[in-house]
Order: sequence, then structure tokens, then C-alpha cells
Amino acid sequence: MGADSEELLGLFPLGLVLLPGEVIPLHIFEERYRKLIGERLDEGEFGVVLAEDDGIREAGCTARVTQLIERLDDGRMNILVHGGRRFRVIEVREPDDPEADYLRALVDYFEDVQPEAADEIRSAVLDVFHRMLVLMDVETPREPAGEGPLSFRVAAAVDFGAPLKQQLLESQSEEQRLETLLTVMTTLLPRLELRKEREEAIRGNGKGY
Repeated sequence: MGADSEELLGLFPLGLVLLPGEVIPLHIFEERYRKLIGERLDEGEFGVVLAEDDGIREAGCTARVTQLIERLDDGRMNILVHGGRRFRVIEVREPDDPEADYLRALVDYFEDVQPEAADEIRSAVLDVFHRMLVLMDVETPREPAGEGPLSFRVAAAVDFGAPLKQQLLESQSEEQRLETLLTVMTTLLPRLELRKEREEAIRGNGKGY
């Protein structure tokens, strides 16, 4: 995308990654972010970016407030937000008062260059995902609900950690994202199976090794 897609966006750096279509709860307590959210409670988007020791990551995801769960007397808020569009930070604009005001950035929105994936990889991911849910004692394992790419829906359903979610967020290939998830989930299966065996042994005879 080019200059016509550039936009100045308020940023909310966090220690987590928001994916398109994902719904997450946020607790808002700092003055600068109370201002950011307060300005966008009824409409508008802000950008969620992963904060690291050396700064923020270049790629993030817009968020829209879908529910104000609670507003406390001291101004703190508990909200639900929904992930929207992916963007890249072009230029960060620092506020005059970083304690009272939030970061803004000139951003450029981007989409997949390879939005489709082969049926074989989709089926393989869903099969391993189903096996993971069974091992995690999910009562009714099923394909993750929602719209949008399967990779984002799977990654939002299981906590794979911020680094992997950031890698998926930045990828512009659905097939590549699914292949990454398949590799990670296949690696996790033996650990989940071992944990399941130990839990069953403990329930069965009170001993586990």
C-alpha cells in the first residue's frame, strides 16, 4: 500500500500481541491511556503494538472498543477490544508530556499478498489443533469461530506467546502462517500427551512419576 493508506494513529504499547479478529480484555489505568481510550469509546480505532525493552515493534494491529465492562471512580476502565487492521509504523510522534498524553504514529496498513492456503495444510492444522484441544480437556473441541484467516483464529484460541503471535502478525502469507502453526503445534503434542498421561496416572492410583 502507498501514501494514500497512511494515517496518524494513537498507539497503545503492550506486552502482548493483538491479532485481526481477536477479542481481548484490557485494564486501563495510566492517565495517557485513559485519555486514548476515552477519546475512542464510542467510535474510532487505536493501534496495539508489542512493547519490548528496546522499543516497540514496527507491525501492530488496530483495536476498537466493543464493550466498556467497568469504569471505576478513579478513572480506570476495564474494556473489551476487537482486533482490526494490520499496520506498519512509519514514524513515531512523541507527545509533549509523555505522562499525560499518548504516542501517535504515522502508519501504513497492509494485507496478505497470499491470502489463500491449500486445503491440505488447512486440514492438517485443524486436525492437530483438535488433538491439542482434546489433550487440554476441552469438552467440545471445534474449529475456532469467527471470520478471517484460519491462522489468526487458531493463534487467538491458544496462548502461543507474544513472539510467535508477532511473527504471524507480520507474515503476509496465510499458507506460511499455517505451516508455522502446524510445526509449533506438532512439537507441542508430545508434551501435552505426557502431561495427560501423568494426570491420568495420578487420578488412577494417586501416584505419578
